[in-house]
Amino acid sequence: MSTRMSAAQQLLEALELLYEAGVVHRDLNERNCMWGMVPLHNLDRTAKYKALGRPLKEVIPCVDLWKHGELVRSVEVPVNLRTEAFYLGDFGLGMKLGDPITQRGYPPVQFRLPDRLHGKHPSFVCDMWSYMVIFAELYFGYLLFHSFLDGGIVTSLAICLGPLPEEWKDLYTHPGRLDSWYDQRQTPDPEHDLESTIAYFRPDADPTERKHVQTVMSRVFTYCPEKRLTATQLLQDPSFRAIMEKYGC
Repeated sequence: MSTRMSAAQQLLEALELLYEAGVVHRDLNERNCMWGMVPLHNLDRTAKYKALGRPLKEVIPCVDLWKHGELVRSVEVPVNLRTEAFYLGDFGLGMKLGDPITQRGYPPVQFRLPDRLHGKHPSFVCDMWSYMVIFAELYFGYLLFHSFLDGGIVTSLAICLGPLPEEWKDLYTHPGRLDSWYDQRQTPDPEHDLESTIAYFRPDADPTERKHVQTVMSRVFTYCPEKRLTATQLLQDPSFRAIMEKYGC
C-alpha cells in the first residue's frame, strides 16, 4: 500500500504539472501509467536476456500480407527490476485547454467520466475523474466501475453514486440509454455505494482511514464539474494528505 499510495501521489503531481502548462491529457487510464524500471542499456544482449528472458515470437500467418512478419510478446518486467517511480505517458490525445478538438478519442469506458458521455467539452476535471478511478484501483486493487451490467458503465455509476442530473437525459451520446439513470427518486444502492465498497474491499482499514478515503472520492466523483477538485486542490486536501501520511508518502 505504501508503494501504491506513493504512485497515486506521483500521478497527481504529474497532472498538476500538466494543468500548470494548460494541457488536458484526455486519455488517462491504467495503460498509460507505468512503473519505473532499472536501466539495462549498459548490459549486453546476453545479460538482458538473463534479466528479462528471451523474446517470445510467433510468425504471422501469411494471409495477403505484403511481407512476412512476427508477433513478439510484450516483455514482463520482473518485480526486482521495478522501481517505485511512477510515470504518466501517451499524450496522443493531449490538447491545450480551450483549443478546438482536432483528434477525436476517449479513454477506455471504465475511466470515462459521465460528462464526456453526455457530450461535454474536455476540461481539467475530465482527467481528475479518470485519476480517481486509478486511485481507487491502486487502493482497492480492482476497478471501481464496471461495464458488464445492463446499461453498462453508467448503470454502475448510478448504483454507486446515485442518479445522474436529469437535465443530461437527452444529451447521452451512446446507444442504450436507460431512463432510470436520471430518476431522481433513486438513491445509491446501500450495498454498493462508496461507503460500503470501501468497507468491503478494505476491511483492514480503520474507520478513520475509510472516512478519509470516502471523502477524497466523493470530492472528485461528483457529477457537477464545478464541484470537482483540481489536482492542486486534491494535493492540499486534508483527507488526501492524511492518507498519504499514513502510508509514508
